[in-house]
Amino acid sequence: MTVGDPSFTPSSHDAGVFHSLEYDAILEMLRLRARSRAGRELVMRTRPLHDVSSVRESLEMTRQAVCVLETEGALPYQSLPDVGAVFGVARAVGGRLDPSQLMTVVSLVELAVHVRRVLAPCENAPRLSSLAGRIPDVTDMAAAIRRAIQPDGEVADEASPRLADIRRRIRAARSALQAILDSFLDDRDNERFLQERLITSRNERYVLVVKSEHRARIPGIIHGASSSGASLFVEPLRIVELNNDVVALVDEEQREIARVLADLTARVHDRLPDLERAFQTLAQLDALQAKAILAGDMRAFAPEISDGLRIALEQARHPLLITELEDGSGVSRRAAVEPVPISIRIEPESPVLVISGPNAGGKTVALKTVGLLALMAQSGLFIPAAAGSVLPVFRTVFADIGDEQSIAADLSTFSAHLTTIIEMTRNLESPALVLLDELGSGTDPSEGGALGVGVIEFFHRAGALVVATTHHEAIKSFSLTAPGVTCAALGFDPDTYKPDFRLSYGAQGRSLAFEMAERLGLPESILIEARSRLSRREVEAIDHLKRMAKQERETIELRARLAEEREELARARAEHAREIEKLESRRRMDMREESERYRRKRDEMLACADDEIRAIVLRLATETTRNPIRAGQRARRAAHDAFSRLDQAIGDEVAVSEPLSAGCISVGDRVRVKTFGVVGSLLGWPSADEAELEIEGKRLRVPREELTRIESSPFQRPRTREGEPPVRRHSPGEANLAGLTVEEALVRLDKLLDDAILADMVELRVVHGTGRLRRAVCALLSDHPHVARIRAALPSEGGAGASIVVLRD
Repeated sequence: MTVGDPSFTPSSHDAGVFHSLEYDAILEMLRLRARSRAGRELVMRTRPLHDVSSVRESLEMTRQAVCVLETEGALPYQSLPDVGAVFGVARAVGGRLDPSQLMTVVSLVELAVHVRRVLAPCENAPRLSSLAGRIPDVTDMAAAIRRAIQPDGEVADEASPRLADIRRRIRAARSALQAILDSFLDDRDNERFLQERLITSRNERYVLVVKSEHRARIPGIIHGASSSGASLFVEPLRIVELNNDVVALVDEEQREIARVLADLTARVHDRLPDLERAFQTLAQLDALQAKAILAGDMRAFAPEISDGLRIALEQARHPLLITELEDGSGVSRRAAVEPVPISIRIEPESPVLVISGPNAGGKTVALKTVGLLALMAQSGLFIPAAAGSVLPVFRTVFADIGDEQSIAADLSTFSAHLTTIIEMTRNLESPALVLLDELGSGTDPSEGGALGVGVIEFFHRAGALVVATTHHEAIKSFSLTAPGVTCAALGFDPDTYKPDFRLSYGAQGRSLAFEMAERLGLPESILIEARSRLSRREVEAIDHLKRMAKQERETIELRARLAEEREELARARAEHAREIEKLESRRRMDMREESERYRRKRDEMLACADDEIRAIVLRLATETTRNPIRAGQRARRAAHDAFSRLDQAIGDEVAVSEPLSAGCISVGDRVRVKTFGVVGSLLGWPSADEAELEIEGKRLRVPREELTRIESSPFQRPRTREGEPPVRRHSPGEANLAGLTVEEALVRLDKLLDDAILADMVELRVVHGTGRLRRAVCALLSDHPHVARIRAALPSEGGAGASIVVLRD
């Protein structure tokens, strides 16, 4: 089979390969998942690609379609209309589309707009987004059609001003006709002449139903009679001219409608290339969505495409054996249970795989699985195999599977196989995949085995990747020793001889002819006679293979138990991790609750301190006028005492109960010793397990786990380094009070002393002169809580007109 572009038409041999590998059934599954006729036709023309980059690109498009399907759901491509006939009329010279055909064009444009709006922002599907972005914008044409054509298919009055005017005149004429005829019906003298009090129409003209015997009583034109002849349809002479006007207006209306439709058809004709491109793009997107839906139904994954001849199919399943895949393709299921996955590996250094094993053990299914999955991957389809599976890209695929004997063509089983193989040798084109089922069968076992070895060697030397199944001992022996050839066996239960469909590499498989015959009910006497004719060497070989099969089975079971134990251990570890996470989550919650309790307590204490300060302010308000300086000093002492009590209360109240580490505590932080309940400052870490504390002027070493960190109070003085108070500045500041009144100078000096304390100054130079102001300043400083002592200024510092104030620490 030569593979190529999607328009490739297979030859008779290619068709045979597709049939034998059931590729046509896969396409049928795909067709049923496309939503539109155009999408279904497109997927049925799908053919495998032969270029590595093209295959990778095709699979990437399918992967992005899967992403869109998972995030956005299935897009409504069933709304994609069949526009072949519409485009044909629009393309023809003088063609005119009817309203329903024009609305078909609108449906196409609206679907294109919806798809482009959904796919354009899809960051996980850039190729599909780009593809949808290339859909031309023809909404202006669709809007014009929408304005001209009503949903029921009638041309709207707004289609043209002339059409609106004509219809207005038609309505007016018909209204006048209706009025005249209604007056005729309402006349009691006319009742006896009428068969029915009914206004109807004949030949597009309004008429009355008159009794035949009174035809002369109502002058007018007769347009016909009822089937019984009892009634005549008469157009009264009074309305003949009005009917003529209506008929003329209706003809004029039809001509205007034809002109409007011709104009709209011309607009479609002008945008026909854009419409065709939009239609083709939507059909392509529908086909991609069908691939994505099929991938989900098969639980399939994208294979990796290798540059060399390497196959690594992990947990692969034949698509037509997947029981839950309801495809409706008519392909009969071979099993009512889920197929057993098979793993097939073929490396470049050993490109030939020979599979042996019992009859009905799954050899042919394994062969077809390799070929079919290769064709699916090269067609841009995900394959029903585990993620990480690897496939190469083949230029030719050959399959000799099944019995092609034909009486009409004078072909036996052997000659039919041989004819197929001869055709393979003539048309081989690398890289190639050659699938050979029951190689060497249908003829003498020794000659068939030798011929099978020769065929394998030919394709091996030609560079093909070969997968063959056989029962011939000669071919099995060859696969054990030949370079570049790997043997594998499909296993079975040694107790029941039922196949387990598992592939074991490096082993030869038994055909189990005697066991299969016994299971199928062959008489015991025949089996005894057959076994007696085996040579001693053959019996020993069979026994040896039985023991090997049993050991292989035990090994597989042991591996399965180990895998289960590993899974159980992994589950236990995961459960342990979840429990730890629960405990950690509970601990974090407790800490949050404790922190919240601390905040509430702090807010209460702040409120208490605020109330106490307000009380102090009110109490001192009356003293301010008598002695403001003394009042200010007492206020500062009271505030200092209040904040000290608050600081101590918060420090004693709140501690964060968590294990300490180098990352959560620093030297200088306040900590609590849990055993004794005392609070101190951290001086350092003498060792990894011990902390050195300072508690009330004494040093103490305690174990790390005995400590809990105390959150710092908002009233503590900041530190410049861990554990050290900020360095006080020894350069004196200056308070120049010259030129101020005594009262102004004292207020300013009190403020400057506060600022100096906050700035951690050691000294303050006060310039006060030698008169009355000097005495008032000295009196204030002698009793000020911030002042440690006062010394006279040196001549260089201002002499008798200044004083140096040493501040308290």
